[in-house]
Amino acid sequence: MDEPQSSQSMFRETVVVPDTDPSRPMAMPWEQYSDTALAEWYALLSRDPEEVDVQSFLELHPAMIPGGSGDIGPGGHHGSDMGAVFRRPKLIGGGRAFEPDFMWVTRSSGLITPILIEIEKPSKRWFRKDGRPTGEFTEARDQLNDWRSWFAREGNLALFRETFLFLGEKYRNRPIEPQYVLIYGRESEFKRGGGHANPDELRYKRDQQRSRDESFMTFDALRPRYDHSISMTLSMTSRGPEIHAFSPVYGTGTHIGEGALLLGDPQAGLARSAMMSDERRKYLAQRWEHWQSRERHRIDAPARGYLRARRPGIE
Repeated sequence: MDEPQSSQSMFRETVVVPDTDPSRPMAMPWEQYSDTALAEWYALLSRDPEEVDVQSFLELHPAMIPGGSGDIGPGGHHGSDMGAVFRRPKLIGGGRAFEPDFMWVTRSSGLITPILIEIEKPSKRWFRKDGRPTGEFTEARDQLNDWRSWFAREGNLALFRETFLFLGEKYRNRPIEPQYVLIYGRESEFKRGGGHANPDELRYKRDQQRSRDESFMTFDALRPRYDHSISMTLSMTSRGPEIHAFSPVYGTGTHIGEGALLLGDPQAGLARSAMMSDERRKYLAQRWEHWQSRERHRIDAPARGYLRARRPGIE
């Protein structure tokens, strides 16, 4: 009499791999993108832009937004779900509602680290000529206090988990330790000729005002980060997260299936994305749909008798 098959032997293993066809429409090389984006960034800053212009630029270049890979705060080196940064997320719950300019929600083995970011018009100054903080700087920094108070209110952490941890149930119960970032002013204020008799002393004074969960930086410090290259900008709507734009060098792969299913159609986000050829946009849309289909099959795998392994790689 034959022995019954073990539950493991009933499954057939398949390996899912990314597209490696050398003739596929490729993203712009990273070095070319980094140089081009940085040149456009400094050209924008030279025109004395309004805050809305800076916001719009960064929404299309999420690799320039700090905080997405553990570069801010005590954790976050696992990155954010789908490499996503939220644009103008609404913190709604107990007390007043707030709207940071950007927010990453990063993860590490034992911690969730939201990175909330405030930007201002770049020409605003940190200090008056007498060395006292300007009212604009004081007001901008106080917004970090507003966000800190929101997280401290009873019930708001639970609301945050339900709203912004949109993938990965296993992360939902991990402690949340937010970090707050103020991007403000220009580096030239702290150099000779910047309007202060002792700029180094004022730089030291500025840095001493930071709380342990705060980071201050100037707009000149922003530059594309390679470890943020496979990123996207999301809007959180009443229906859930929606894609606003992809990083110009974004690539799909075996890692996106669950998130691709949840985020739905990428076409509008691809249309807004900068520095992409139409051929590349079309290719990414096709591969996005491919990985959505693969994810549906993965969900059905136990019923179909398959074990699926995924090989990493960016298309």
